[in-house]
Amino acid sequence: MARIVKCGLADIISDLESISALDVCELGSGDTDDLFLCALGFEPRCLTLPCRLNGKGYKAKKAFYFKYSTNLEDNAVNLPELERHLFGIAATVEPIEADALDFANRFKSLLNLVVSDARNRAPKVTIDISVAANRLLLRCVRILLAYELSLRVIYSEAEVYHPSKSEYELNSAHWEKEGLRGLEFGVGDVIPSVDYPGDDLDPLPDSLILFPSFMPDRSKAVISSIDPSLLQYPGEKVIWLPGVPRLEQDCWRLEATKRLNGIGGTTRHFEICTFDYKETLQCLERLHSELSANSRITLSPLGSKMQALGTALFCYMHPDVRVILSSPKEYNAAQYSEGCKEVWKIDFGLLANLRRNLDEVGMLRIVDSNSN
Repeated sequence: MARIVKCGLADIISDLESISALDVCELGSGDTDDLFLCALGFEPRCLTLPCRLNGKGYKAKKAFYFKYSTNLEDNAVNLPELERHLFGIAATVEPIEADALDFANRFKSLLNLVVSDARNRAPKVTIDISVAANRLLLRCVRILLAYELSLRVIYSEAEVYHPSKSEYELNSAHWEKEGLRGLEFGVGDVIPSVDYPGDDLDPLPDSLILFPSFMPDRSKAVISSIDPSLLQYPGEKVIWLPGVPRLEQDCWRLEATKRLNGIGGTTRHFEICTFDYKETLQCLERLHSELSANSRITLSPLGSKMQALGTALFCYMHPDVRVILSSPKEYNAAQYSEGCKEVWKIDFGLLANLRRNLDEVGMLRIVDSNSN
């Protein structure tokens, strides 16, 4: 006998591609990509994957790098070497201003050109998100998902994230004082995302879901922008998603992040992996099911890049959710990350398949009651 069931995220999660180790030699021996994307940053690992890919013969028809409006002098130090590697990869190398008001139009124009040049096939795009700011990553994913292309995401994991455990334990009070947390200087703009404005127009109370970082000033600024009273009396309206590092040796950062952000035993929070975008997707889906009927949901993804990726895919599924972004006035280039531990990839393949899987969630379908 047939019955009608609603498809849930659990029904399609195994069909989504997982993160896995990147074999640079494999990319070098494959077909030429249509487009390679990366970001210019002050962290040395902005050079890691372009350097390795260039050394192993990887080729793309075009290579574009994103430029930020912050830390211009710090970022410029890495520009000559980045361009040298990119010219080894592609004949065409150009920048895109990541923080320009017309960024979305420029990025779409580039993708339109790439699709046009590919004629009757889906172009192949690889994006290196190693030093992509979360605000940039969310924008790119939102735009890319609208195109008929094949997408590969690659990522170089830092060897050392500051503060190290010894640096933090040497003077933990330094990190707990306002304005003395050495990774960032000040809070810049706190603004609703133009890409994820949320379309829930009902006058419902707010629920805020926060991915905290080591810099709690930005989280406080986001909370204050929603309702300043929530800083003192968050109740059930503020939900924290502190990140669990991939490696056990880094797990001290979880407790430090909770301490810095005031996430105590009575604070509503869920600990989720910093490295598994699918775990982020599952957690957000559970919270949406719980909150959406009676709340207007706002997300602030200040955590890891994989958490930001999961957030972007979740927001594609739920356009009622809005995103609020908070950025520092400037980063401390001398105290951020060092080296490269490992390199990773997510081969999403044809985005049409990814969209089809995500679109299934919430849909009704008829199944045979006798089937498993």
